Amino acid sequence: MIYLIKPAWYRSQLITIIQDYLKEKHPNKKLIIKRKYTYQSPNEINTFIVINDSKLRPWDGLEISKKIRLYEPKALLILASTEIDYVKIFRSHIGFFGIIDLKNISKKDIQNDIEDSIKRLTNQSNI
Repeated sequence: MIYLIKPAWYRSQLITIIQDYLKEKHPNKKLIIKRKYTYQSPNEINTFIVINDSKLRPWDGLEISKKIRLYEPKALLILASTEIDYVKIFRSHIGFFGIIDLKNISKKDIQNDIEDSIKRLTNQSNI
C-alpha cells in the first residue's frame, strides 16, 4: 500500500500528481491519505510519503518518519519536505527511500520515486 501522511488541512499538488500517476500507470494501486501514522499489518511492506513542512510547528515529519521506521523497519519512506537539510536527514538515521522537494516540485521525480517503490515492493513480495 502507498500512504501519504499529512496534516488534515495541508494542500499540495503532490497529492494530485501521485493520484494521477497511479490512476494512469497502476490502476490497482491507491494512495491512502492519513493524518497520522497507525501501525499496519506486518504481512505487507508499505510505502509511506511523509510531509515535512518547516512552517508547521506542531507537525514534525521527521518524528513521524522515525515512528514509522521503529514499527515498520522494512517500509519504504519518502520524505516530502519544504526544507531539504541533507545533513539533518542523514543524521536522523531513518533511511529514506527518496526525498521530494515541495518548493521545487518535479513531476518526473515524483513519478520515478513512486515507480521505483512499486517495483521494489513487487520484487520483495516475489522473494
